Amino acid sequence: MTKLLLTAASAGVSVGLFSIVVPVAIWPGEAKLTAPLFCSPPYTEPMVVSDTFHDSEGTSTNYTLYCVSDRGAVTDEGFVLPFLVLLAAHIVIVTVLVLLGGLWVRRHPTPPQDSGTTAFEPLVYGPHEPDPL
Repeated sequence: MTKLLLTAASAGVSVGLFSIVVPVAIWPGEAKLTAPLFCSPPYTEPMVVSDTFHDSEGTSTNYTLYCVSDRGAVTDEGFVLPFLVLLAAHIVIVTVLVLLGGLWVRRHPTPPQDSGTTAFEPLVYGPHEPDPL
């Protein structure tokens, strides 16, 4: 069981760290999913805004989660805390999926193979006589 927990945790952390790409490059709007944690009433509408800056070093883009009220008032929640929450969520989801998959495999073990056969010999059922040359 310890090996399964270690495997699930390492897979979760590995994929979770790889998923850094998702909220930054592929879908920054994923930060809206964290709005219930950061947007308190009356600022209930989440909005992710990208700001692109051009300077002598090149182009950079910043993403920010804003919470907007019905009257248009805005609070700046930043991007680091929503990003860290998403990273933790990705790690937990992958760890749980790998753990459940490992428990499923343990629950349904593969049947033992006949030790007298090799990978190159087909299984033969019933009496078998070699074919004469």
